[in-house]
Amino acid sequence: MKQKEGVKLDEILKKLFSESKPLIIPIINYFFNENFDQDQECNIEFTNTESVDGDLRLMRADLVVKVDTIPSFHFEFQLDQSKGMVLRMFEYGYREALKSKSEEEGIMTICFPKQVVLYLEEGKGVPDDLKLKVIFPITEEGMQSVLYRVLVKRAWEIGKEEKMKNGLYSLLPLEILKLRRKIEKAKKADGADFSGLSNEIKTVTIEIARIVDGLREEGKIKEEDHLLIISAAAYLFQYFSENYAELKLKREVPIVLESLYDKYVEKGIELGRQKGRQEGRQEGRQEEKLENARNFLLLGVPVETIAKATGLSEDEIKRLQ
Repeated sequence: MKQKEGVKLDEILKKLFSESKPLIIPIINYFFNENFDQDQECNIEFTNTESVDGDLRLMRADLVVKVDTIPSFHFEFQLDQSKGMVLRMFEYGYREALKSKSEEEGIMTICFPKQVVLYLEEGKGVPDDLKLKVIFPITEEGMQSVLYRVLVKRAWEIGKEEKMKNGLYSLLPLEILKLRRKIEKAKKADGADFSGLSNEIKTVTIEIARIVDGLREEGKIKEEDHLLIISAAAYLFQYFSENYAELKLKREVPIVLESLYDKYVEKGIELGRQKGRQEGRQEGRQEEKLENARNFLLLGVPVETIAKATGLSEDEIKRLQ
């Protein structure tokens, strides 16, 4: 995978995780073994993740979420294993802890966030967790060592049924990404059945759309969440089309995209219009369209498809680029 594609997948996950307060609670509960009540009102904040290191370099963690009080929750998304990941997480954690420093009885106190790395694609060398031994030479008890630990989750081990059971709806598009490893293996084999793999990618993509349509109709996800999940599925389908010629998916792209976004146009947009009429806020409706278009652009959706899904003109959309 080209580096820019890796960055794009990273952006997709950040977008999927950080746009919905209702959906982030089950994710936090699952990843960190918390027990926040999804039906209870929580003060949820997606915090600014930027900081500057000693060399004046800008550092940006993927996602930090604060729920009511400290500690906050820090997510990082990785395509593959990095040897220096635990040091990176420690530095991210320290800089995040400084943002919530306090003073008690004349003693400065900082609290590290709870941290997890979500590895997106199966590969060798992914550990069960990340560990770093930190030695403090001077403490009240003399020299002491602390084992700093970061949780690790493997996206490919979280099946569709487990996602549905635990409300991890934002992770549903990763069911499509799982097929990349199978395709890479097929490329190395003689006489591989790429037509079967093409059908599987198409089937999984449409199945994800069907599931999230049902979740929206049941009121389990909001319109904007539905749009983001559909857009992520569409991006991954286009990724396979553009990067694996053997699959011969290019002819399928317009058909599949139309299938995905027609559902949104027919149901989501009309619901949004009804809501806009009821609330009498046309300016807010226009801003919602523009925000949806920005999300589409971030995920690499073609301008003509965005125009169809949002009702904006192609010129309006191009001005957002």
